[in-house]
Amino acid sequence: MKSYLSIIILALTCISCLNSEPIDENPVDYDALNEIEIQDYITENNLNPEKSDSGLYYIIKEEGVGVSPTITSNVTVYYKGYNTDGVVFDESSEDGATFNLNQLITGFSEGITYLKEGGEATLIIPSKIGYPYYSYSSLAGEVVLFDVKLITIN
Repeated sequence: MKSYLSIIILALTCISCLNSEPIDENPVDYDALNEIEIQDYITENNLNPEKSDSGLYYIIKEEGVGVSPTITSNVTVYYKGYNTDGVVFDESSEDGATFNLNQLITGFSEGITYLKEGGEATLIIPSKIGYPYYSYSSLAGEVVLFDVKLITIN
């Protein structure tokens, strides 16, 4: 009887250990960290961006002409993506890349909708509308910037 009780106690102990995950007493507040990083970048580079309700910061360099794309438009865009240290992580060819805006990160898609054909902007995108901390991207949790030019709405 004693051995059965010992086995049951051992089994319950093992099972309870399998289901427990350590509790992170100090979770990272990416929103706050991103905002500090963005404000520092804006100050250091003497920028005066607009801020949308989503948290996107954008600087329209050239509005362009015609109509603006919608969030579901197919567009051809030249872009260069980099971090606040200026390290480029992606860049299209001069001819641009064609894609549907609803298939891209939220901040990039939103920023393109503020332009018209020929328009140019710099987008400063916090991770919550870019690459969230829980994404599988190597950019997860980071602030990213894109210099963009809307070539055509297809």
